Amino acid sequence: MDHQGIVRDSSIWSFPEAMEVHHRTDGLIRVGIVKQAFNDAITGELRYLVGVNNSGHEINTNCRMLRRFGGVYNYEDYISHGYNIQDNPDAIAGYNAKAGDVVLVGQFNGQGREGVILGGLTHPARTTAIQASDGPQYDAEFNGVHTNINADGEWTLTFKGQPTNLDQLDDTPSAQIPPPTYDTSVGGSYMKFDMAGGWTVNDAAQSDPQSIVIDKSAGTVTTKAGQISLIMNKGDQSVSLTCQSTTVNSANTYSLTTKDYSVSASSTAKVDSPKIAIGNGGTELLDQISQALMQIIEFLNTTDSTHMHLGNLGYPTGVPITAAQFVQLATSLQTIQSAIEGIKGSL
Repeated sequence: MDHQGIVRDSSIWSFPEAMEVHHRTDGLIRVGIVKQAFNDAITGELRYLVGVNNSGHEINTNCRMLRRFGGVYNYEDYISHGYNIQDNPDAIAGYNAKAGDVVLVGQFNGQGREGVILGGLTHPARTTAIQASDGPQYDAEFNGVHTNINADGEWTLTFKGQPTNLDQLDDTPSAQIPPPTYDTSVGGSYMKFDMAGGWTVNDAAQSDPQSIVIDKSAGTVTTKAGQISLIMNKGDQSVSLTCQSTTVNSANTYSLTTKDYSVSASSTAKVDSPKIAIGNGGTELLDQISQALMQIIEFLNTTDSTHMHLGNLGYPTGVPITAAQFVQLATSLQTIQSAIEGIKGSL
């Protein structure tokens, strides 16, 4: 506009002051807090509304998140937490009362129209757990899953479960956010690689925990479920199982091959099978017993049941066995022999 109040045609007239403002860039990196996460309506890409601190003033900026991978097949997506925002300016300015992630924000091409979240900063409501004096370490938690690599290089992944006071993050900011609390009856399960190369999985139950431990240095694998214990030792090539009861169901076959076999039952021992074979090679014990009983039965059936046994002096030694008693004894033995013959198997 000139001194006469006439607006000049910008396609004809050049205004250096206006062009300078239009092309002005801002290369500063600023601190902000994530207020809201959303998907772009057109591209579906994750976007973030970030309240960026600019010289004491908050500027709402539409931001993208910097990723470690930016490929079609190699990618990384994650959603940062926002907080309960209102149409009015926040009643409290301190970040320690706001649940959003504290982030570092830059601007594409130095323009404030679109920002990029370069990374996160320590939230003022959280206390750092690891100490610099202990050496290089790593500590992270996301949605109740905690990852830690200590100074010895031991890696531990712990399931805590979502905090029981998670809902407080949705409250309108009013006071410093308290630390998270967890349900220890649910959380606590962990997986760990120790400094000796061993591996442990444990559900950390408050009673009768369950675990699998691979002790690389000792050469053992130990599995426990409460009082049940299974230990495999590769050095001794041994297996030890301790439990109250064991049930094996094999639909077709169950084979056991060993040098020495021993069973000790303090109360009872039972074998229930239509066919049973006991012995070695071609010699089967039940078959031998069946043949012996058959010989006794044949002897009884062909022996004179009325003959009398005489002593050294020619006198009877007792009352002779009657024919009826011979028949009864032979019948009883025949029943036993038939039963053995019925269950007798083959080797």
